[in-house]
Amino acid sequence: IFITIGLSLILSCNKSPDQKAYEEVLATMSMDKAKKFFDSYPKSRYRDRLVTTIIEWCRQEKTEQCYTMILDALPKDHPQYIEVFNFYENQFKGKKRN
Repeated sequence: IFITIGLSLILSCNKSPDQKAYEEVLATMSMDKAKKFFDSYPKSRYRDRLVTTIIEWCRQEKTEQCYTMILDALPKDHPQYIEVFNFYENQFKGKKRN
């Protein structure tokens, strides 16, 4: 048991700070942590992967509240932000005008 614990500690020490933060966001599904991740690691290799994962969460949930939260969390300069914004406007705001 101690060998397993020691090995997992050693392996976790090799992770970069952005990888640890990325995994924390995935584990908690927290938009606050996602926003902090994007602010703290704007050049992370996990940035695009996290954006895609967050968008998939909302595609599955299909609620206005989810899209509102991810629009607040996603980096405004990310190419997929405008796609999500346009979907949100058409799907939720357009229905309210009709």
